[in-house]
Amino acid sequence: MPTLLLVEDNLHIQRIFQDKLQREGFRVTTANDGAAGLERAAETHPDVILLDIMLPKLDGFQVLTKLGEDPALRNIPVFILSNRAGSNDVQHAASLGARHFFAKGTSKLQDIALHLRAACRLKKILLFTSSAQTAAPIMTAVDHPQVLCSVVTVLLETVGAAERGTPDMIIIDGRAPNAFTLLQQLKTNPQARTVPLIAIRDHTQTQHRLDEFIDSDRIDTDLRPLVLKRLGLTEPAATTPSHTEPAIASV
Repeated sequence: MPTLLLVEDNLHIQRIFQDKLQREGFRVTTANDGAAGLERAAETHPDVILLDIMLPKLDGFQVLTKLGEDPALRNIPVFILSNRAGSNDVQHAASLGARHFFAKGTSKLQDIALHLRAACRLKKILLFTSSAQTAAPIMTAVDHPQVLCSVVTVLLETVGAAERGTPDMIIIDGRAPNAFTLLQQLKTNPQARTVPLIAIRDHTQTQHRLDEFIDSDRIDTDLRPLVLKRLGLTEPAATTPSHTEPAIASV
């Protein structure tokens, strides 16, 4: 699961964006000031940084400068999210290496998420299932440094989430109530019908015009290679064993 470092001193805004970005599929770590942001970046080497300008101790421009001076950190994509969004501020941030500048209050989360995904070459999976418990083994199977997995557990929200989030793949847990009603809605939706779709089914269910399907008893063995193939991804060259369960992102 890709890691995002959010450097924001306003705790209310920090909580809002931490929650929203976790829903998008990022593992979010936070820092409350510029100096702590640099320390956290050195500790965690995040995939991407979302940085405020007006920060205690070191402002965002100073953080950008110090990140650029550190060979181990200079290639991390940095995006600015700030109320201080005059043209001079935007140009100065760009000159220091910021990839994009988002103004607080006017920038939409989906636009921010799309830019973050593009900069990190991430693929997004939208997963519909009935609960966090049923999502967990699926999330584990598709966990990959280049994959964001956003979970929806409410049927009526799924089509809207697919339209807003522009996923690269949709996985439907066919064991969830009304899952195949959702499948038909997605197949007839102009924005969602071209998105590759995989369904998880039990042995009593038929294919129902699926692009691909996986039997529920073979999630551990068959889902991951199929997902990576359809997304054009390969296994990471080296993986570090993890003893923690993947975070569940819910929309």
